[in-house]
Amino acid sequence: MRCVWAALVAAACAAAQNEAVAALVAKYKKSAGGSPAAPTPARQPEAAPRDVAAAPARQPVAGRAATNDAANLNDVVGLFAWPKKPRTVWAAAKAAITGQPDAPRTFHARRPSAPAPSTNINDDVDAYFKKWRRVVPHCAPLMQGSCVYVAPNGGIVHARDMSLAKNAGSSKQMLADLQLRAVSASLQSVLPEDRWVSWNMVYTAAGPTKPRPWPTFAIGKREPHRPGLLMPNPFFGAPSWWARHNLLQIAASQKRSWATRLKKVLYRGACGPGARARLELMNLAESSNLLDVGFTGVDGFPSIQSCVDALAKKHEIRAAPSASRRAPHVAQTNYSQYRYLLHLPGAATGSYSRNLQYLWTQGSIVLVWNQTATEFYYRHLQNDVHYVVVDAATIVQTVEAIEADPARQERLRRGARAFYDAHLAAPRLIDRWRAVLEALALRQDVEPPKIDNSSACTCDHRLATRYRACSTCLHLEDTEMAYFMGILKKPKRPRAPDPDDVVGLARDILAAKTLEAARAVARAFVGQN
Repeated sequence: MRCVWAALVAAACAAAQNEAVAALVAKYKKSAGGSPAAPTPARQPEAAPRDVAAAPARQPVAGRAATNDAANLNDVVGLFAWPKKPRTVWAAAKAAITGQPDAPRTFHARRPSAPAPSTNINDDVDAYFKKWRRVVPHCAPLMQGSCVYVAPNGGIVHARDMSLAKNAGSSKQMLADLQLRAVSASLQSVLPEDRWVSWNMVYTAAGPTKPRPWPTFAIGKREPHRPGLLMPNPFFGAPSWWARHNLLQIAASQKRSWATRLKKVLYRGACGPGARARLELMNLAESSNLLDVGFTGVDGFPSIQSCVDALAKKHEIRAAPSASRRAPHVAQTNYSQYRYLLHLPGAATGSYSRNLQYLWTQGSIVLVWNQTATEFYYRHLQNDVHYVVVDAATIVQTVEAIEADPARQERLRRGARAFYDAHLAAPRLIDRWRAVLEALALRQDVEPPKIDNSSACTCDHRLATRYRACSTCLHLEDTEMAYFMGILKKPKRPRAPDPDDVVGLARDILAAKTLEAARAVARAFVGQN
């Protein structure tokens, strides 16, 4: 009987909510100038008393519906957006009110040709936190990502050590910790003196999957409509390291004149489950000598060939015979030997790739494959000012057109460097975190968060007495950092010789007639091992 009663109550609540939503949508459609599907009869005004002039009818104010349209939409979505899927609800509400469904968005279409009117490059941070009309709650442990807690002294605590459970993103968690430790030291004055701040950090490339009642940050999103606030990805490293790294790249690029650079497009990357765009690029390499592209590794497959075969079968596209060849590694310090540097979506999920952040200081022209993935700075990019958008159908023709236009070449090179200075230089990364920490300090709950000491960990020595140490804390110098991030290729360690080979070496040396012959035997052995 109780089950039946609960079902009846749930059905009644759902019906009431649907009626409220329908009424609200109809109301706002009417205020926006549309005609609701089922209009309700309007209330008739009372007749004016005799000898009293009737009040003039209220005339609609021009532009009012357009002015309040955004607020109306927010009210509609706010009524029933959470915990349902926000994208579906938002699209349905917008289509119901305006009668115009969302058009598909691409990397090019989402970036205006004119700069945004706001001078605050972090205005999206303000907009994100304004959604909380009351106190911003602290993060609570959950499955996707991990809660990050910042103590009043600037120490960083993670709700769980992702390395112990071998969760995806565990290495990113420790890189993010390294970045945050450096940022909190720089922004100690911004942090509240007597309380904690916290948020949920999602380390997967595809981004958060659902909204949460507490702040959720992402390092990238495969689709822009995913929830969460975008923040610098962990591969920027500590701001001081990022600044030194780019100074080296700028110095190397300035030694190479534009006239001596190769008139080719450079791309190197791994093959993985989300590398459809990369396979499309590899298929073009045979037909154009402008493309110096190739796979250098593999992600999630035993070999490049098996990855290429799986992608070709999944997406029903042809794979050129040369698509599976392993291309030679090109160090980042040699990127500036090329005039054109290409960026494509990531290999794992087809989302963001950290490759793009390393291209702006090479003095080259940046080409970006048309995509929907986004990071915190993508919204400031302007096509044909900072970069040029390309795809499989246009890349060759685009490069040929730029080669024939020296003025455009110079403008794009200057635009790429100007974008780095304005949005990606180390001080700008710190400014991004400053905006977030200031918002949290102002809005977040003054009560301390509930941290589970049994699973929480820290890499900060100031908190070592209260929380256990994370299993893979990073304290890297410049060269080690470059190796860890894959910027530099680690040198191969010498292989230990086989005992039988050593015995054979000794026999050959003893059999040598002269000292020079013995030395030749030893040199040959060292060369083979």
